[in-house]
Amino acid sequence: MAAPSRILVPVDLKDGSRSVIEYALQLARPFGATVDIIHAWEPPQYVAPDLLVASPGWDAQALETMARDSAGKELATLLQSLEGSAPVALSHRVVIGEAANIVLEEAQRGKYDLIVMGTHGRKGLTRMLLGSVAQKVVSHATCPVLTLHVTPEQA
Repeated sequence: MAAPSRILVPVDLKDGSRSVIEYALQLARPFGATVDIIHAWEPPQYVAPDLLVASPGWDAQALETMARDSAGKELATLLQSLEGSAPVALSHRVVIGEAANIVLEEAQRGKYDLIVMGTHGRKGLTRMLLGSVAQKVVSHATCPVLTLHVTPEQA
């Protein structure tokens, strides 16, 4: 297997996202690999994504636009906190859609060599209700997937 040159890092912007990104950056450095970080925002099934959200003093905007902007700012803030480490070609973006499908589509389209992602290790009813994005990606990805168990303390 050749050394990775393109690494995809999907994050949920919750527990452990920072540690997953740091790990991917450490892995990329010796190989000179690029790191692309994505966050998938999935619109709630019971609310239309074009629903207008308004608050006193704000302009009304679509829920999807508001969520994308908010997630983009949170991701940018997270990445700014990582500055100062050795340079790695890094990009980031927020994508709208179901997380596992987005990761798999991005991995195919971008011809990534490796996916590095966190897994919460949920079990029982929680896993049945929420599903496991990591398991779906591992099961269907055409490139290697490195999963890192993250805990709330790593947030």
